[in-house]
Amino acid sequence: MKLKGIGRRIASIALSATVLMTAWVATVPGERAYADNTTYYVDSVSGSDSNNGTSTTTPWKTLTKVNAKTNYLPGDHILFKSGGTWSGSLKLKSSGAAGNPIVVGKYGGDARPVINANATYAAIDLENIQYITLQDLELTNFKPADPDDYLTGYYRRSGIWIKAFHNGPMKDITIRNMDIHDVTGMNLTGETTTTTTDGKDKGVNKNSNAGIQIEAWEWETNKPKAYYDGLTLEDNYLHDMSTMGITIAAFSSDVTYFNRNVAVRGNSILNNGADGIVVGATSNPLIEHNVSLDAGAYAPGIKWIAGMWVWRTDQALLQFNEVGRVHAEIKSDTDSAAFDTDISARGDHTIQYNYSHENEGGFFMDMGQLKNGKNIVRYNISQNDKRNGWHSYTMNINDPGLFYNNVFYNDQGIGFQMKNNANATFMNNIFYVTGTNPITETYASAPRFLYNAFYGQAAPAQGKNNIVGDPRFVNPGQGLDGFNTLDGYKLRSDSPLIGAGAVVGDHGVRDFWNNPIYTGLPDIGAFEDPTSTVDDTVAPSAPTSVAVTGKSDTTVSLAWTSLENGIELDADVYNAVTHQVVASVISGNTVTVTGLAPGTAYSFYVVAKDRKWNASAPSATVSATTMTAVTVDNAQAVRTGSWTAATGGNALNNDYHRIAAGIGANTVKWMPNLPYSGYYMVYYFLPDGSASRAGNAGYTVSGAGGSKTYTVDQRVKGGAWVPLGIHRFNQGTSGYVQLSDAGNGEVAADSVKFVYLQDFGLDDVVSVQLATDKLQLRTGATAKFTVWGTDSFGQRVDLTADNATLAYTVDDAGIVNVGSGVITGVSDGITHFHAGFTFGGVTLQSNPAEVIVGPHVIVDAPAFTDVSGSVLTSLASGTVNVSTRVVNSSETHMSAALIAALYGPTGLVEYKTQEVVVNKYDNQALSVTLTVPAVPAGYSIKAFIWDNANDMTALADAVTLQ
Repeated sequence: MKLKGIGRRIASIALSATVLMTAWVATVPGERAYADNTTYYVDSVSGSDSNNGTSTTTPWKTLTKVNAKTNYLPGDHILFKSGGTWSGSLKLKSSGAAGNPIVVGKYGGDARPVINANATYAAIDLENIQYITLQDLELTNFKPADPDDYLTGYYRRSGIWIKAFHNGPMKDITIRNMDIHDVTGMNLTGETTTTTTDGKDKGVNKNSNAGIQIEAWEWETNKPKAYYDGLTLEDNYLHDMSTMGITIAAFSSDVTYFNRNVAVRGNSILNNGADGIVVGATSNPLIEHNVSLDAGAYAPGIKWIAGMWVWRTDQALLQFNEVGRVHAEIKSDTDSAAFDTDISARGDHTIQYNYSHENEGGFFMDMGQLKNGKNIVRYNISQNDKRNGWHSYTMNINDPGLFYNNVFYNDQGIGFQMKNNANATFMNNIFYVTGTNPITETYASAPRFLYNAFYGQAAPAQGKNNIVGDPRFVNPGQGLDGFNTLDGYKLRSDSPLIGAGAVVGDHGVRDFWNNPIYTGLPDIGAFEDPTSTVDDTVAPSAPTSVAVTGKSDTTVSLAWTSLENGIELDADVYNAVTHQVVASVISGNTVTVTGLAPGTAYSFYVVAKDRKWNASAPSATVSATTMTAVTVDNAQAVRTGSWTAATGGNALNNDYHRIAAGIGANTVKWMPNLPYSGYYMVYYFLPDGSASRAGNAGYTVSGAGGSKTYTVDQRVKGGAWVPLGIHRFNQGTSGYVQLSDAGNGEVAADSVKFVYLQDFGLDDVVSVQLATDKLQLRTGATAKFTVWGTDSFGQRVDLTADNATLAYTVDDAGIVNVGSGVITGVSDGITHFHAGFTFGGVTLQSNPAEVIVGPHVIVDAPAFTDVSGSVLTSLASGTVNVSTRVVNSSETHMSAALIAALYGPTGLVEYKTQEVVVNKYDNQALSVTLTVPAVPAGYSIKAFIWDNANDMTALADAVTLQ
């Protein structure tokens, strides 16, 4: 047989597991008791299928004989002779029982029996089987006559393939101490599908095979839901194969039918062709003590892989794992991070006590789809993770995240960078970057940085309590493969980081090396010095100036003053009646309390906490009453046409209705019974998004002022109330919201909510705005515009839809006519108009809006701005955004390119480009970003706008910033 792994570097890693096999005795009410169960023996050399198989002297010989028996009993053992080899697939058709699994293993020696699937689907191929344990076998799946056929074709091959079809829950499946290698299936990216070379499967990709593949499928209605309850994969060795390592999936979007009680631990996945471990559609999976090294190294053509990642999971825990050297082949098609929280995850996801090193795509990424939770990334060590993924970040973070007490070490001269995510907070981390060249790149400006240490790369300007300088590690950068090489990241006793950190809530009980936390004031980094004497026992002063700053039907926003050394303190907000904590904030003086009941009076007080979490006395109490709300669920709405009920909607009933794209003949109408006449904020609830949904679903709101239709993209992440706008309604049932099936995809109808704005009226409008997009018209054509009225709290109402009193002034009435919300082109030219709003004898004027009628091409001069959007008149260090806009009011399409080049004292440093097609009577904004060194002297940026369809003809003069 073929053994590619022998002789490779990874063969030096010793893996062992001791399996204690016991006799199961269990009594399940209503079932027989199993105690003295049958053991069946299989010997590929001395066995015979004519034997009874029940002793080592009368063993069976072939897999055919094993598979032919369809009535194995709970507690039975099927044992293969040590050192034997079999070709084909083990396909059992019997399940065990609770406490009495069927056990498949070995006997007669230490060497594992070998099953080579011989290029079939899987060496062990089980369907709708439960209560089974697989252990102590060696599995391969390749074609001996052509072992490298996977290099030229696509094949669906796994080591173990367990599947459930419309049958769940499938319970208590254990896979342990298996050696799986030379599985030559496909590693084709999950974004692409193909037909297997043998023609058996269509629409398959890397997710269709693995060393261990667990799947649950339920795509037909009115069938049982398929999922797993009790799945343990432990101490398996998967290596030298072209597929993913371990993948667990189910296909329900309803958390009720997610897999549960899933543990993936102690597995080693070395030198494989795609991802290491992938877990999907699972509640609370535990992924711990696993090793993934050289993912993507075995086979060519890798794309979009990661070491260990989860998708559509609910509160996953990844801990004590090592991920090293995830490969990248083509930068533009590469994730290649160590860890990833991927599509449609929900709840808090915790990544802790892991070791990540030399991964091409960095340490961590997320997809920006996490619902009702955050990523908690703590006490990890990242050594020399790179930035060769498509995003060029060490951490491509988009979701809310709390990153604390990690060590980010890089001595490769590439610096450290994360995406500019304002929902990320970094606390107590060490950022240590060095290299042969000075690091001039700056940290992202949007995340919060509190009590972090920085060495070798300038600390972020927005950071609070930054500590800059040598952290005084014991001996950093010495990490190799294995946790036992990381003691150099402990802090020396003279480190300035001991006692320099701040307490983080729900922090666990240990540091990276199992020292208890905290000893006195917290340390910065992954090490907590157990001998520290640095402490603080003095409580801060009580917060002052507590005030209500906003509210809705379910929220109240508060602000207060609480500072120590000029930095906002942590705080807990209490319900003043129950004295229970209802919200907490890290280093801030504002918070929004959520989960409140509509139309209900509340009172609150605030307690401040310093960085040791010494608590202040309570603040004064402040009171607020939430707004009244009326919710109409999809079940209460009036439907016309064949809308199909579906699960996964809002929290009221976890359901919604859906319909295929149509022409508008089928509708859903939500008709509330409103308690008051006045203004209401109207919301819709969108279930989880889907690429097959409409990107242009139309919600029409009809009230006392008139009607307005809103275009909604239903493909985006759902699971929250989304505002449509403010509308005036009469008391009672005359108003409504209606949604039709007209759209470019499936239309989903869930709940609608009407929140009464008791204190809002047209007399509160303090400013008027016209839509600021340039209007481009042909002669005789019309376009709609909006006039917004905004109050002092930023709430705005569509004055045109509300039939408010508006008057319009046009600079040149010969070019356009302006009516209520509609503008008409009269003759070629460029002019401006504005709106005047009159109420209670007071008139407010809007901003002017430019209108272009007839054939014109306008190119705005490039503008230079910093990360906050402020215009730059001279070059400054950090991020510089270069932007322009091309307005094409003509009858032909045009192509435009923005090119921005950064020049240094010795010439061109880098350049960025963006190319767009500007359709006729359309406009396009173009923007690129450059990074200027910390010392900008001698540098300049030059921006060009060219027509790249006509030999790069200049559309405007070049502009230079220096």
